Amino acid sequence: MPGRDPQPVSDEYFMLWVLIAQTKDAILRARELEYARYGISNERRAVLTIIQNSGGRATPVDIARDLFRELHSVTEMLVRMEKDGLVTRHRGTGRSKVEVSLTEQGLDVFHQSLHSETDARIFSALTKKQRERLSQYLWKLRGRTLEHLGVPEWHFNFITQPGETKASDDVEAGPVQAGQGPGAATVSELIADSEIG
Repeated sequence: MPGRDPQPVSDEYFMLWVLIAQTKDAILRARELEYARYGISNERRAVLTIIQNSGGRATPVDIARDLFRELHSVTEMLVRMEKDGLVTRHRGTGRSKVEVSLTEQGLDVFHQSLHSETDARIFSALTKKQRERLSQYLWKLRGRTLEHLGVPEWHFNFITQPGETKASDDVEAGPVQAGQGPGAATVSELIADSEIG
């Protein structure tokens, strides 16, 4: 009715989405400021990583799939990156007509931008165990979302994959399939986790 004070709506799932979206946008902004030193954006940095972690060569289709972007937008970005001297396109060796590799300049930028100080400052707010659990939760949500969209699961060549429980903190995590990992946590459980350690 007119004149009544609007009441806040409690929607746990919506608030989780808002929290994830705000966190992602804030981290992206912080990383953009750092990568500006190297003259690249987050997406360009991701492209360099995908190519390097794919054995030094990747197809535009592979890159578009791993970035979850439309092929035409990735193709346009690769054209601009080639003009800037970061990548080179050449005839593919398999079914793909085109493959992309890093130039010497692109490889140099890739190595310079490794081990982000911004990432370390932000994610060190969590303990190593909490970061591993967060990776597992996000990997599980990612798998459910791809399933919901009808998009086939794919393997992205992370330097370290979200992993299974490890015997030692010194051992890097192995790959985990979508749907595996710990059970879904409630908001209150996640908040409680953030207050431990």
